[in-house]
Amino acid sequence: TLEAPASISILEERDILQNVMTSSAEVLRNVTGVDMATTGIDRREIVLRGFNNAFSGATYILTDYRQAALPSLAVNIHSIMPNMVIDLDKVEIVRGPGSALYGAGVDAGVIHYITKDPFSYPGTSISVNGGERSFFSGAFRHAGVLGEKVGYKLTGQYGQADDWELDPNDPLDKVQLTNEITGEPITYNRAYQKVNVNGLLQFRLQDEMTLTFNGGFSALDATVLSGIGTVQADGFGYSYGQMRLQAGRFFAQGYINKNNAGDSFVYGTGLQVVDNSVVTNLQAQYDFDLTGGNTQFIVGADYDRTSPDTKNTIYGRNDDNDLISEFGVYGQSLFRVSPKLDFTGALRADYNNIEDGFQLSPRAAFVFKPSLEHSLRLTYNRAYSLPGSNSLFLDIVGRRTKLTDEFAIIERGRGTRTGFTFNSARSANGITASGLLPVPGVFGENIFQYSAAGIPTQNVPLAAVYGILYAGLRKTPIEEVQAELANNGLSLPTAIIESFLNLLSPVELQPGLPTTNVTGLGTSMLLDEPIDVEPLKSTITQTFEAGYKGLIEDRLLFGFDAYYTKKNNFISGVTQITPISVFTNISAELTPALATAIAANPLLSGALTQAGLDAQTVAALIVGFAAEDLARLPVGVVQPDGAGNQVPGEITGGYRNFGNVNFWGFDATIQYLATDKLTLFGNMSYVNDDFFDNNELEESDPGLYLSLNASKFKAKGGFAYNVPKGISFNASGRFTKAFPVASGPYIGGLPIPEEGDIGGLKDYFIIDVGIGYDLGQYFTGARIDFTVQNLFNDKHHEFIGAPKIGRLALGRLSINF
Repeated sequence: TLEAPASISILEERDILQNVMTSSAEVLRNVTGVDMATTGIDRREIVLRGFNNAFSGATYILTDYRQAALPSLAVNIHSIMPNMVIDLDKVEIVRGPGSALYGAGVDAGVIHYITKDPFSYPGTSISVNGGERSFFSGAFRHAGVLGEKVGYKLTGQYGQADDWELDPNDPLDKVQLTNEITGEPITYNRAYQKVNVNGLLQFRLQDEMTLTFNGGFSALDATVLSGIGTVQADGFGYSYGQMRLQAGRFFAQGYINKNNAGDSFVYGTGLQVVDNSVVTNLQAQYDFDLTGGNTQFIVGADYDRTSPDTKNTIYGRNDDNDLISEFGVYGQSLFRVSPKLDFTGALRADYNNIEDGFQLSPRAAFVFKPSLEHSLRLTYNRAYSLPGSNSLFLDIVGRRTKLTDEFAIIERGRGTRTGFTFNSARSANGITASGLLPVPGVFGENIFQYSAAGIPTQNVPLAAVYGILYAGLRKTPIEEVQAELANNGLSLPTAIIESFLNLLSPVELQPGLPTTNVTGLGTSMLLDEPIDVEPLKSTITQTFEAGYKGLIEDRLLFGFDAYYTKKNNFISGVTQITPISVFTNISAELTPALATAIAANPLLSGALTQAGLDAQTVAALIVGFAAEDLARLPVGVVQPDGAGNQVPGEITGGYRNFGNVNFWGFDATIQYLATDKLTLFGNMSYVNDDFFDNNELEESDPGLYLSLNASKFKAKGGFAYNVPKGISFNASGRFTKAFPVASGPYIGGLPIPEEGDIGGLKDYFIIDVGIGYDLGQYFTGARIDFTVQNLFNDKHHEFIGAPKIGRLALGRLSINF
């Protein structure tokens, strides 16, 4: 890789097989520049050089030239990728943007898993793994050749385990175990299970012509972090089919990826996840030489079609209008300026049905080789990332806040393909029938009664408001109520307080509550002015990079890459876009009404009199408990223009483009071949910032910020000792500096005040060790390996929302014949 015009790492079969692992993605854990967050026993969120997420799809991941992400969602679920350890030939990792060759969305690096072909690797392999947490997995690979022209391969694997558990005594975990809406505990299914089956047929039509057909199916049962909350994958299926042709220097392929979400659902809401989306991709590429081999050209074209199908559960009203079609053409030239200097230039043009016009992705690189053992590199890349299907088409109820048995506040997430405007609301000061719609789940459909002039008045019964207040009061621990009363000079035993609370129920007070409504619109106000949201644009990434690689005496390999990146038009998470109207004097109106109802109840008023209390005092105390919440009680929602946008009363959240951010970093790596048996390695990565507030993003809204969701500084190192047909052992250590997380509902450790921030991660340093022995002298092709991950059982979180990760001891018996 010394001559490559990019920052590249390659893992060979020996690197892949030296450790036992629950996921083939773990082979990447010690690679330079890789940010890996373990979120479960077989779940990893992996990116290159930061900007990780729950449900991450930032890095472009391929398996045998086919994009391996889930269709539509564009999420990398490594658990169901067909990348079995016993079938991997090598893994290529390319850091930095790659849109010039790969297309839209390739702005955060490429990871390419390449499996073994049947002609080069015939035979049968079987592995059986087991370990702590009831982990068990089995995998097989069988490949052969029929005659000299036809090769075939079958692979399969099964895995199960008891997943890592959330700790109710840990502050970070306790939040995940509690339903933030109802306050009730959430019980997660910690049983993990997966299955994967694949098949391949390969035809050698001529000496330099190969036609390959392959396909497979995967299914997963596990808890998975996602952008809308923790999902229970229940039979979440993924299937694919691929055909590719290699004819000399011509390459073409077509593939289909398809989802089947099974019976998956979102914890906390019970929302069913239905996803039968399909991605279809066609590609063709040809390379040739000119000027006697001094100039090499690559030209190509591809077409990608994403067809979401969620049966109106995820994309709602957009489910029939959510197709994404992308077409791209590209060319790349390698020109040998001199024996020591190469120039690589590339340009790609993409067109899609979402944005107007073409997107251009240029690339330029100079590689200077003063000698065969050393190279210097200077590169520029521009990449663009089209907004994903969720950002464009989402239409789903994200939260249903239950206030009483009858009333709830509904919040809906919406995609922003066409944007949102509020001209109607602004023209009438936000109070016309079309501009301000009720929250029907809070007080019923008839909150507003419109006069002949179109001016609405609130029609909210005071009794309904008290019902909401009382429901919140009963959720408050009795000890907190006792303490608040003591602060007001009333020392009462909890038993008496409990009896009073029972007598204060809406059922007991209903006869005495006035039948009047909260007064008119003059007592409410908009919390925020409506702000138009423009249609989403692509995120643009520009990266300048300089690198060096050197090999000293064929033993010491050193590499250093420094980069500077500019990103524009980030896409935010779901943020509220519809302002709400709230009451401003509801406490003042409710207090005398409640006092009247208390006084009208002989049993309650008599008990209070014996305790030395009067109705007015008790009413003021009760309303005071909830004064802050009542002041934010939504009664109206300003709706966007357009009939299709007016879902009465739902608070709408959507995506926005925002921010311009610049950051820099570097990666350094060293590998030393001490002997033909002993190899030592070390690497470190640094980014100058892991959190960008609104000032750094050049935004006025303090609610707009961006987290790297990955560590500013990480270091890895270790060694491997291998004796052919004998013993081998290895050890590695990884240090990760703590970092803030802001990814969908998972927020923690932010350097700014933020509602919902539950605290942050901590630095961690973990050591893995492994030992193996070749059993060939006893049984040909047999080998046994043991690995202990996190040797010293340093229980730690690697992402907000995920459980603590502790020690995991694993063993593997493998046989090749």
